[in-house]
Amino acid sequence: MTGQHDRDKAYRLKDSGAHRSFYDDWSKRYNDEFAKGVSYIYPERLARAFLETSVPDDDPIIDIGCGTGLAGTALKGSGRIVDGLDISPGMLRQAQTTEAYRYLFEVDLTDTSTLPSQRYGGLISCGTFTLGHLGPPALKTALGLARPGAHCVIGVNRLHYETESFDSMMNCLLSNGRITTFSIRCEPIYAKVDDPEAPVNWANLVVFRTGDR
Repeated sequence: MTGQHDRDKAYRLKDSGAHRSFYDDWSKRYNDEFAKGVSYIYPERLARAFLETSVPDDDPIIDIGCGTGLAGTALKGSGRIVDGLDISPGMLRQAQTTEAYRYLFEVDLTDTSTLPSQRYGGLISCGTFTLGHLGPPALKTALGLARPGAHCVIGVNRLHYETESFDSMMNCLLSNGRITTFSIRCEPIYAKVDDPEAPVNWANLVVFRTGDR
């Protein structure tokens, strides 16, 4: 992948301002230049995992880091109610065109004051918890959007999961009752890459329910 915007450049972003600018600039070309170019199957795999492990009462769903709306589009037609949030207004404008979302919110997960007030029965995310993006503290923040018993399928790049100690955080959340029924489901992120077995090309789908505290 080459050019002004690509995955490798995205993996090197440093802060919220850089993310917002990068994805605003890329938003209109993202689906064609990236998602189609590498057969980005991650959103479809995550949406399928959510539908297979959830129940209709796990609505509404919030798509964390919804980008151009690929995960929401994969859920479209399922009868589920989906909202989305993202740091990039440009990406949110693209997501709006999918008509897959009820509401869309501009949110910086490093700033809790930007979070919507609604609480959700389902949380999903793909592509947000990855290299150069968000780590365990932001996931803890995102859990503030969940009501007790919410069903969550959170995708974390496998290499990022290992290097940023997500496992330690998940075990801590499990031990203190913040989450229950924790499991991991591994899925490929792309259908077309040079090294399909490399950890950076796989996602850990972290599947759990939120606890009562």
